[in-house]
Amino acid sequence: MARWLICCVLLALLTAHSSATAATTTAGPQNEGAVQLWRVQRSLEDPVMRSLLDDGLIDHWAHDQTSSIVLVQEEQAGRVRRALSAAGVEYAVEQEDLLSLVAEEQHYLNSKKQQQRSKREINRMDWNSYHTLEDIEGYIGWLNSSTNGVVQVLPVASTDEGRPVYVVRVNDRGTPGPKKRIWIEGGIHAREWISPAVTTFLLHQVATNPDWQRSILPYTEWYFVPVANPDGYEHTFRGGRARLWRKNRSINDNSLPDRCKGVDLNRNWDLKWGVGASKNPCSELYMGESPFSEPETDGLKYIMERVGPLDLFITFHSFGQSVLYPWGWTKDPPKNAKMLHRVGRRYLEAVQHVSKGKTDYTLGGSGALLGFASGATDDWAFGVLGAKYAYTIELRDTGHYGFLLPESQIGNTVREAAAGVQCMVTYMVNSGVCARRRRNVSNRNLG
Repeated sequence: MARWLICCVLLALLTAHSSATAATTTAGPQNEGAVQLWRVQRSLEDPVMRSLLDDGLIDHWAHDQTSSIVLVQEEQAGRVRRALSAAGVEYAVEQEDLLSLVAEEQHYLNSKKQQQRSKREINRMDWNSYHTLEDIEGYIGWLNSSTNGVVQVLPVASTDEGRPVYVVRVNDRGTPGPKKRIWIEGGIHAREWISPAVTTFLLHQVATNPDWQRSILPYTEWYFVPVANPDGYEHTFRGGRARLWRKNRSINDNSLPDRCKGVDLNRNWDLKWGVGASKNPCSELYMGESPFSEPETDGLKYIMERVGPLDLFITFHSFGQSVLYPWGWTKDPPKNAKMLHRVGRRYLEAVQHVSKGKTDYTLGGSGALLGFASGATDDWAFGVLGAKYAYTIELRDTGHYGFLLPESQIGNTVREAAAGVQCMVTYMVNSGVCARRRRNVSNRNLG
C-alpha cells in the first residue's frame, strides 16, 4: 500500500510539473538574425579557432584534422571574418540560413504532432518522433508505477528553473547479486535530441523487453538519466535559435540575467577541469565558475558516488558516429585501453550487423580523435569514480543533418544503439547474444 501511494504521488508530481512547463513550448522569437554554417580550413585546435570558440563568436558543428564546420550568428559574422582574414585562414559559407531548416522542423512539430501527443496515453511512447520533456517524464512516471518495483524513479537535483533531474533505476530484486552496475546518460547537451530518444529506448528495452529481462537483467543493475539537462532541453523546443542551444540555462551574471546564460554541463566535472574548455560565459564551452557549480552535475555526482564503482558508463551525444573512450584531456591512452577498445568493438560490430553494413562507427580515444576536452562525465566516471569501462557514443549522423537529425532516422538510430549496448553488456556478463563463448555476431538476434 505504501509503495502504491508513493508511486501515485510521484506520478502526480510528474504530471503537474509537465503541465506547468508545457506552456513554455512555444514558437521561437521572431526576427532573429540568421545563423550560418561556415567551413573553415583549420582544425578546432588551431589557436585562431580556439580563440573564436573561447570568445563565444563561433560554435562547433563538425570537424576533422584539417577543417571545421562552425555556426556563426549574423551579428558576429563581421568579427569572425576579420579574425580569419587577419590570420590568412580560408573559409566558405556552406549554409546561408540554418534557421530556415529549424523553422521547417518546428512547423512540423506544431502542425502535426501536437494532435498526436494530445491523444496518446501517458504510457504510450514511440521512437519515431522527438518527444518533449512532458512526454518523457510522463513515460518514466508510468514505468515507475507499473513495473512492480523493477523500475524506481529518483529525483536527484532541481535545476535553476525548478525542473527535476531524474535517475531511473532498473533492477530485478528477485535475483541475487553481485551484479554489473551500468549507467546510461542522455541529454546533457540540449540540442542533441537523438540522445534522449536513444536513452529512453534503452530504458524501454531493459524494463519491458522479455529477451533483455531474461538474458541481461538477472546479471545487471541499470541507472538511466533520460535528460541530464532538462532546462536546456525544454528551451530547445521553443524553436528559432533556441533549437541550437547546448548549455543549461543558469544565470551567470545577476546584473545581466539574459546575457550569456548557461554552463556546458559536459565541461563541469572535476577531472582536469579547464582543458579544452572556456572561462568565458558567452562561450558554448563555458566550464562554469568551479567544478560541480551546477545543480545538475552536483546532484548526479552525489548519486553516482552513492551507487559506487560502475562496470559500464555510457553517455550518448550527437553527432559523428563514433565510440570514444578516455581520455578527453590528453591523447595518451589509459592503461586498460586494449580492453576499452575490445568492449567498444562489440558496439561497432552489432551496429554493422543490424544496419546490414550501412552504418559505420569509428572507435578510439576521445582526445586523439576529437581533440582536447576536459570536465566531461565519462572521464570523471572513469578516472575518479573508477568505472571499469566508460564511453561517449556520438550517434548519427556524420554531419549532413548534424543536430537536426530528421525523425525518419530515429527508428534506425535507436535500434542500432540498443543492439550495440546489448552486445557490449552481454559480452561483459558472458550471457546472451554476444557472450564471449560465442564470438561470431553474424547470426545473432541483435536488437
